[in-house]
Amino acid sequence: MNFRHLKIFITVCEEMNMTKAAKKLYISQPSVSQAISELEDYYNTKLFERLSKKIYLTKSGKELLSYSYHVLSLSDDIERVMEKKSFYNNIVLGATITIGTYFLPKILSEIKSENHDMDIKVIVKNTSFIKENLLNSKIDIGLVEGKIDHKDIIVKSFYEDELVIIANDKDVLSHKKDISFDDLQYRNFLMREEGSGSRDLFVEEMKRHNIEYNIAGEYNNTEAIKNATLYGLGLGIVSKMSLNGSESNINILPIKDLELSRYFSIVYHRNKYINKSISFLMDYILNLD
Repeated sequence: MNFRHLKIFITVCEEMNMTKAAKKLYISQPSVSQAISELEDYYNTKLFERLSKKIYLTKSGKELLSYSYHVLSLSDDIERVMEKKSFYNNIVLGATITIGTYFLPKILSEIKSENHDMDIKVIVKNTSFIKENLLNSKIDIGLVEGKIDHKDIIVKSFYEDELVIIANDKDVLSHKKDISFDDLQYRNFLMREEGSGSRDLFVEEMKRHNIEYNIAGEYNNTEAIKNATLYGLGLGIVSKMSLNGSESNINILPIKDLELSRYFSIVYHRNKYINKSISFLMDYILNLD
């Protein structure tokens, strides 16, 4: 078993087709099949089930895939270090939308002022994207506002945030001092897309209180939700952090007993090699006042 076997295995898993994997790797299909057979012989287990001309990962295959990503990632790390390309200063950081927009820029500016050679590439996507790319080792660490529950991902909370429901100044709810759950029934809401931690939290809380509502808009960023709210398209769901006080025509609705607090968390794969730069970044964020 060598790195070539693992690269072929990963490609087959990504394509879930031997022929497509062969084309992607510019090798023959028999070579791909042979590599997979050699891996199965080496580990004395089936990595794929072959049913009706389709292949499916077995439990053993899923376990090997998780390790394979990280073995090859560590191999790439070693090559960069040996080639003296300042690997230890390079980090791929995934961040969810709210964190990437309102929290991260200031923090990165402070970090880079102390570590001029640190190169941090930021990818801003939703929670489900961050989770997927941590598992396949395309992201070193992530900062998320949503829940991630996976046996291979370690979660460390560092900041408490709150979602709020907002309305424009012309909405009748903007002028009520006490808003009940009945006031929210069948209202139009503007929220983030599926896969967002913000949306998951809101949906769970509305379900907990048996509040029926309409989804009037799905957006992949908070500013779009705020603008849609401003023009009266519905009630918006945003992080309180995103409101800087300058939104004179948008009001936070005071709703008693609606629990929309959540924690921002650092997340990383349990098998991830934590080098000095990643360790510094994590410690800096975890020790923020």
